[in-house]
Amino acid sequence: MSTLRNTELNFKNINYKKPEKQGLIYYSAIDYNNEPFYLQTPKMICKKGVLENKNNLEMEPMNIDFSFYDTFVNLDELNIKKTYENNKEWFGKDIPLEVIDNMYKRSIKPVKKDSKPFFSFKIPMIKGVVQCQIYDQKRTCVDLMKLKEGTEIVCILHLKGLKFLKQHYYCDVYISQVKVFLAGDNKYTILDSYSFNDEGEEEEELKELEKDLMLDDEFLMSIKEAEKEKKEKKEKKEKEILDMNNKLALARELLNKQQNDIKTLEQQLSEFN
Repeated sequence: MSTLRNTELNFKNINYKKPEKQGLIYYSAIDYNNEPFYLQTPKMICKKGVLENKNNLEMEPMNIDFSFYDTFVNLDELNIKKTYENNKEWFGKDIPLEVIDNMYKRSIKPVKKDSKPFFSFKIPMIKGVVQCQIYDQKRTCVDLMKLKEGTEIVCILHLKGLKFLKQHYYCDVYISQVKVFLAGDNKYTILDSYSFNDEGEEEEELKELEKDLMLDDEFLMSIKEAEKEKKEKKEKKEKEILDMNNKLALARELLNKQQNDIKTLEQQLSEFN
């Protein structure tokens, strides 16, 4: 099983099976490359807890980001398109595109001006017991009560299939796993496997580490440059002192020679007198 991010999604790999009758409904199973279709949300803000909103978990993006919203818009359009293309094979009659479009209940609502996209996904429950796993960022299983308003979360959605009722149909989507970002330790142990795709977060951590290492290298380089500059200044000063000492020694030698020459001349003059 692989978990996809919306940025990795290729709509050409989504497959639809012929609807089968299940009691009073028809159900068309959906898969991705012949495997269950699991889609991971970006990091979201929980708007209401499950107990406040029956069996649904409401959320919105951290920022004004429409990428995940656009994914579901395109997915809804694909569901309508595939239903229209296969309606003769699936239902034995030609159904106009307009009728199919009106029958389809979209997964998300239109966004109001200057507002964030809003999502509401079903949490599977049987007799009040949650059927999906909820983890914290340390991969530890946590209680449903941790899903409170304002909490940062990431969800794995299972896009299971198209559910056809008498008057309408829709895409059957529910939450398979939740990762909630909490502060502090937790005493619970892991109950099941961890399936989140953390590749993006790990890449960000590596980038930050590389950035820190780069800063360290720059700092060390600046120290080396300063030391090199200090050494060059010292060597230059020492050379200047040496040159001055050499010039002074030459001047003294020349002065001594001139003094000796004067004494010699004085002696010669005295001899003439």
